[in-house]
Amino acid sequence: MMNDKTRRSDQVIAVVGLGPLGRGIAACCLSRGFSVVGVDREQKNRDLMGEYLPEAVAQCLEAGVIESGDVAEWQERLDLSGELASVERACLVIESIAEDLPAKKQLLREIEEIVSADVPIGSNTSAFPITELQEGCRSPGRVFGMHWSSHGHVTRFMELTPGEKTSPQVMEFAIAMAEQLGKEAAVLKKDIAGFLCNRIGYAMYREAVHLLESGVADAEAIECSFRNSVGLWAAMCGPLRVMDVMGGGAFYAESIKGVLPTMANSTELPDTLQSFIDRDAKGPKNNIGFFDYEEGDAAEWAKRFTAAILATRQYQDQHIPCDEPGEVTKPVVTR
Repeated sequence: MMNDKTRRSDQVIAVVGLGPLGRGIAACCLSRGFSVVGVDREQKNRDLMGEYLPEAVAQCLEAGVIESGDVAEWQERLDLSGELASVERACLVIESIAEDLPAKKQLLREIEEIVSADVPIGSNTSAFPITELQEGCRSPGRVFGMHWSSHGHVTRFMELTPGEKTSPQVMEFAIAMAEQLGKEAAVLKKDIAGFLCNRIGYAMYREAVHLLESGVADAEAIECSFRNSVGLWAAMCGPLRVMDVMGGGAFYAESIKGVLPTMANSTELPDTLQSFIDRDAKGPKNNIGFFDYEEGDAAEWAKRFTAAILATRQYQDQHIPCDEPGEVTKPVVTR
């Protein structure tokens, strides 16, 4: 078993792209005892990664993800570089650059030129089908989807998605690695745009905007209703489990049957969301959104989100513990 962090430190995980998501991914790997190569062409992002470590250690401690943490020790296992060639010694490469399909495909091809053919490559995408990312790859069987969420060092979220050419051995490796990283991975059986959480979420967002545009309720009422209903159980169970335990499928099916004909089903983007694209809406960052914001609100909402994430992790670990991680073995990848 590879529960010994001393043994994990001999394994190197490369994270390419050190934006907010990439920094959380790197911090997660460090928190679990792995050595990390963080690659970003922007010096600013590499500097932010180094500056982020004390905050990440503190958040891991508060969430109970680690029992003790030493920033200096994390720094010893972190190698920051502006050169992609630094990923050469990694046992896993995680791509986490911006959601730009041509850029991601090009990066995957460049990574393949550096690492050996048996090194898996996970793409932290939330938008693109993995099969599309595999196009043009020399060894597409080693490419898989590894979708993280913000504050990746303390959340349990991860979606693992195979492309049409991803090998079963690579998916086994990915599942074992997710366990080592403290994740409760949702494993998809087939590739689909948006994966699980985004598809469910997008349907919810569309209906919320539809209710707003239809004049059924204002934004405050929609916010209040959702927060005080779904917010009560979402960390404990998902939409299918809640139907089971809160009345049963038959009860919900009868209710849903009557409401479905009145729900939004348009394949066109609602006018409100199109206007947000046109105005570059960034919510509290530029006061363009569903609500009005004042200076400092962006930082306040970021603080609230972090507090909720840390408290949720504590609750989940107490009431819904993850299984003990098994050993990670290197997959055999054929071209």
